[in-house]
Amino acid sequence: MYTSTARVDTADHGDLAKLYWRFRSRHHQIRRLIHLHLKPGAQIVEIGCGRGELGYIMKDDPYGYTGYEPASGLSRFGQQHGVNIIHDFFKPQTAAPADAIVIDNVLEHVLDPQQLLADAVSTLNGGGLAIVIVPNRNDLRQMVPSWRDARHWIPPDHINYFSMSDVRRMFASCGLQATPFGFHALTVRDYRYFPRAVLETAKISLLGHNVYAVKPQPLETGAMLAQ
Repeated sequence: MYTSTARVDTADHGDLAKLYWRFRSRHHQIRRLIHLHLKPGAQIVEIGCGRGELGYIMKDDPYGYTGYEPASGLSRFGQQHGVNIIHDFFKPQTAAPADAIVIDNVLEHVLDPQQLLADAVSTLNGGGLAIVIVPNRNDLRQMVPSWRDARHWIPPDHINYFSMSDVRRMFASCGLQATPFGFHALTVRDYRYFPRAVLETAKISLLGHNVYAVKPQPLETGAMLAQ
């Protein structure tokens, strides 16, 4: 589902003087997924990183982090706090290979979400992680008008809305299998999110879509010849 009259630029450029950190539980969950799947030295690329919260909480982790953010105020805020942010759109032609691609609440803002995901996956090394969070067009919380009008149905900023079947098709078109975060990204201290994890494990999607996939390793030349 998408809006029919979308702006070309849906980035929130913001007033630098009024910006502040907005750390969310999902930032820590993304970090745990990365620690769970990747070895030290892995390169993390976040597309549409905003202020750079993920990069900030990972600044002492044994990984390289690069964020791309076209919004001037947001990118400058993160840069001023020591986060490695490139003030530009992500371009696969110039991006370095990555071991994890993070697209956190970004695909709902862009004109061609399928193409952006495909571009991102094209730079992902075999065995790498593709981590995507998008709004759920069937989100249960939209029944509360105050939440719906402030965080969900907010064109012209959000111009795309996704069902889980949409997300799975998008991943499948890139050769990936989308897997909900479930319990993979949680610790005992995250007990508040256990009900959500149970629902995701049962393939019931009532809130936003938090998914990841591991990119298959390319076949070795010898294995291909043997086949």
